[in-house]
Amino acid sequence: MKEKRDLLQEAISYYENGQYSEAMEAFLEFRKDPEAQYYIGMLHYEGFGVEKNIEEAKRWFKKASRNGSLDAEYMLLCCEGNTSSCCRG
Repeated sequence: MKEKRDLLQEAISYYENGQYSEAMEAFLEFRKDPEAQYYIGMLHYEGFGVEKNIEEAKRWFKKASRNGSLDAEYMLLCCEGNTSSCCRG
């Protein structure tokens, strides 16, 4: 039986390999994990495997940020226009 961390890493591998539907399904299994929350946000932000939805992405980034994800915190700042170049809908 695979360890939880191995399964989350498998989900990240799906994302990195462009298997976005599989990634979303796997990340949703870990929806309380900040790393999974960040990646769910990225899927929505980029429109990978789902319809692009910046508001939904921000919702997931906020969850991940509250749970300690610095990557999600950065993406939130980008989405709010507090950095120079990213998250421009």
